[in-house]
Formats: sequence, C-alpha cells, structure tokens
Amino acid sequence: MGRATSWFVWLGLGALALMGLDILFTGRAGFAIALVTITPSITRSATLSPTAQPRSPAPRASIATPTPTRTPALTPTPTASPSATFDPQHPYTPTPFPGLPPGEENATPFGGGTGLIAFVSERAGNSEIFRMAVTGTDLMQLTFSDAEDRSPNWSPDGETIVFRSNLAGNPNLYLMQADGSQRRVLTEDPAFDELPRWSPDGQWLVFDSNRRGVFQIYRMRRDGSAVVQVTAVLTDEAAADFSPDGQFIVFESRRESTHYQIYRLDLNTGAVTRLTHTTTREVQPEWSPDGQSIVFISERDGAQAGLNDIYVMNADGTNQRRLTQGLGRLTTPRWSPDGTLILFASNRAGNYDLYVMRADGSGLRQLTTHPADDYAGDWQPRP
Repeated sequence: MGRATSWFVWLGLGALALMGLDILFTGRAGFAIALVTITPSITRSATLSPTAQPRSPAPRASIATPTPTRTPALTPTPTASPSATFDPQHPYTPTPFPGLPPGEENATPFGGGTGLIAFVSERAGNSEIFRMAVTGTDLMQLTFSDAEDRSPNWSPDGETIVFRSNLAGNPNLYLMQADGSQRRVLTEDPAFDELPRWSPDGQWLVFDSNRRGVFQIYRMRRDGSAVVQVTAVLTDEAAADFSPDGQFIVFESRRESTHYQIYRLDLNTGAVTRLTHTTTREVQPEWSPDGQSIVFISERDGAQAGLNDIYVMNADGTNQRRLTQGLGRLTTPRWSPDGTLILFASNRAGNYDLYVMRADGSGLRQLTTHPADDYAGDWQPRP
C-alpha cells in the first residue's frame, strides 16, 4: 500500500465463506446477553453503475503549487510518556451495556448517532465499503468495483461518506451518499492520497499524500478545491484528525524519531507539540467528541511480540493509559458520536473483526465474525 500505517493490509486474507454475521449484544430485560446469528443479504444500489466509472487522473494545478506554509516550531517534552497501569480483569468484565427503556432502542442507539457503522470488508473478494447497524443487522454493501475502497469517514451531518479508492488506477479521494450512490472524485493527483477526515463544520477535509515526495498532511474544501499543504518536513506524516473545535489537528509523524509518534498542530499559530515519547510506534490518533481526550494505537507494551494496544490520553498528552491487553493486532480506533464507546478492529480470532468497548476499556463486544477481514469502522453521526 505504500506506507507504514497500512501494515494490516498485508495480512493474508481468510478463505472466503458464505456470508454470516454473529452478533453479540445486550437484551433489555435484566441485562441478559443474547447471541443472534444473522445472515444478512447484501443490498446493491442501482444508482452506483453510472457514477463508478474510472476517470483519468489529471493533476489539478492548484495542487501542484500549494500555498507555502511556515515550518512549525517544535515543542518537545523531555519526559517519557507515563507508564501504563493496567488491571487485567478490568476490560473484560461480563457487565453488559446499559439497557435502553422499552420502545427507545431505535431512538437512542448505543453510542449515539444513528446506530449505523460504515466499515471496510474483504468479504466480497476485495476491499469494499459496507454499512450495518451496530447490532449487526441491516448489512448493505456501498461500493462495487474491482478497485480497493478503504478508509470511510462520515460527514458531520451523516449524509455523505468520504473514502479512498484506486478506481482510476492510483489512490484518490472520493465522496458518496450514505447509501453508496452519487460517487464522485475529489482528488485526481497521480500520487497516493489517503486517510481523509472531516472538519467539525463539514466544510474541509484533511488527508495525507506523498505528492511531494514523502507523506505530508494536506487540507482542502469538501468539493476538492483549495488544496493546501499543512505540514512540510522531510519525513512521513499521516493520519491527521481535526479537534472538535477545528483549531487543532492531531497526527502521526517521524520528524524526531525512527518510529511514528503523535503530535498536535495549532492551525492558527503553526505551533507543534509532541504528545508521545516512546521508542515504539504510536499511531492512528483520534480526538474524542468532547475534545478532552485522544485515543490511539501504541506498540509500547507488545512490539517484540508483534502486538499493540489501544491507549487514551488527555488532549495535551498527559495521563496516558492502556485500555486493552491480549487482543492481538489492533487498528483504527474510533469514538462513538457520544464518546461513550470505542469501535476498533482486532485479529484476535485469526482475521480482523470489528469490536466495541466502553471508553474505559470495559464491556468488550465482538460485532462481526465473518471469515474475511472487517476493519476501519466509523460511526454515522446523528444529523
């Protein structure tokens, strides 16, 4: 795939099987736990065909000459990241998610928002984007092509999804409606564009690209115009995410170390602050909806065994604490719209499946059990 943060894509795919989805979720009466086996049918969108034709890439002039930005002043923190404290029993207590009052199951889904999740799955033979309810019902395939479609991210109004696709031969960014219709291209650069994320007001997108040699952070309007390079250093930087107030972005970078570390950039002043200080990879940061915390992936406690864990820290980098242990390789942690849950993917069962847990690491639940990989989940916010 051309970059360090997409390491899990190289994992061998499981043998394809008949589609099946085992969902473990909480009942309402007495907080009983029920196991439901769902064999969802895939719903194809009839409006995709006319809009899913490849387009010849043509570099946009405004992209070739981005507005120069000053090199931010680094603010290093000399002390190491706080040591992890971990109670092995804490994340896996059998306490179910709190039940919802009868009749309010659909009105107030777990995690807020609409209760729908967009995610990437290999179950169709290649990486395609699907949508389903957090309970595992209402499975729907949104993209249909021989290309790789990845990294879905819901717009703040929940009406559109931005994603990465190599439909035109190289990875570019695309936009589609929530049902997969009206697919349209946003970037047409011959370089590698990836990992798009929305600004809180839905007017901007931030992404990373190697169009100037190494991967750097870029920003553009939601229609693909006004592309500006945000960072400009000589090493790779990627996986940027806006703070809820739109003032900062958090991202991963190798500007001061061999391994990726997590940094925060003030978009108004250009000041950069390093948030993690370890000798292992610290990647895939995401702001919590209230702006107070950042969830991320760390290898500090399992790099030698090829493992990693989900950590959370305060927005200024303090109080770093471990949320998972013994779950294999983890990727793409995402906050629920109300900040109470964290969605992520794990290969603990042999292939990548989607899981959800409370924001403190408790109440682990597996959402998908298909033999093909499922990963890169993202919650649909409520308009």
